[in-house]
Amino acid sequence: MERQWVRGDCWLGCQRTGVLVIWLGPVQWDGQHAPFMACGTCLDRLKAQAEQYFLQREPAIA
Repeated sequence: MERQWVRGDCWLGCQRTGVLVIWLGPVQWDGQHAPFMACGTCLDRLKAQAEQYFLQREPAIA
């Protein structure tokens, strides 16, 4: 699935506005939804954090 970068607000941590962001999915709360967007810097940080989590986990036993 190809996603486009658009100019908008980062919801992931830095809270910068007017930067290039990409849609990560919807935020859903109390019957409402909003687009969850992240800039490249915050997305890189999130990916690195997820990678560290995956590396620390024990492999599943088949």
